[in-house]
Amino acid sequence: MELLELNRKVKRPRIHSSDILPLAFAGLSVGVLVFALSLLWLAVSVSRLANQKPPTLVQQVDGRAFSVRPADYRHREPEVIRQVVSTWAVMTFTWGKLPGEGEKAVDEGVKVAGRDRVSKAAWEASFLLAPDFRDAFLQTLATEVIPEGVFDGQVSAVLIPQHISPPQAIGEGRWQVDLVATRVVFEASNPAGTTLTFNRRITVRAVEPMGEPLIPDASEYQAVAYRLLESGVQIEAIQPEDVSR
Repeated sequence: MELLELNRKVKRPRIHSSDILPLAFAGLSVGVLVFALSLLWLAVSVSRLANQKPPTLVQQVDGRAFSVRPADYRHREPEVIRQVVSTWAVMTFTWGKLPGEGEKAVDEGVKVAGRDRVSKAAWEASFLLAPDFRDAFLQTLATEVIPEGVFDGQVSAVLIPQHISPPQAIGEGRWQVDLVATRVVFEASNPAGTTLTFNRRITVRAVEPMGEPLIPDASEYQAVAYRLLESGVQIEAIQPEDVSR
């Protein structure tokens, strides 16, 4: 009897036919809201894709083609800047026939101030220098740094970069790089070589890259300048610096 009384007291929930319509409407509203939010997200994503500039295909005169991405006019990749600094330093301070190179013609050099000369590689590297800095640097290099023995095969030298710091921005399109390197100078009196430290703080700037293809009958000057300035980076100042890694 008690069990029957308990069953009578427990009432199961019942859904009347009048409740079905509001519940269906609520469910439909939630579904429509979710669908609208999905459409909004899709529209925003498509809009972002549509506003992105497509990759640009660049084809060189030799037939090679590659894609480029849009970037600020004065932007230069850090590795490009570091490579320019390394290239300039090695070309400028590596002279003559190094031990173990075998037969090699003596570098006759390039005259820059009267009878004073710089090595041909140093002259080529000078196209990486800003025009208002290049002439004075070459004269100092010829009169104070490169010995005359380089041009008769008696002296040679090599520069070995040890560390090139990540470029530090110091303005729009301008960076500073610290170079830690070692110079080894070889002479007849010291075939093992004399080791010299070479620490410099180098300031570089973004310049107009060589955009036009090189003409077929370009002069030696034009070919060298074109090759070195393709990266759009130029050195505007070089200062001795007690830098550390």
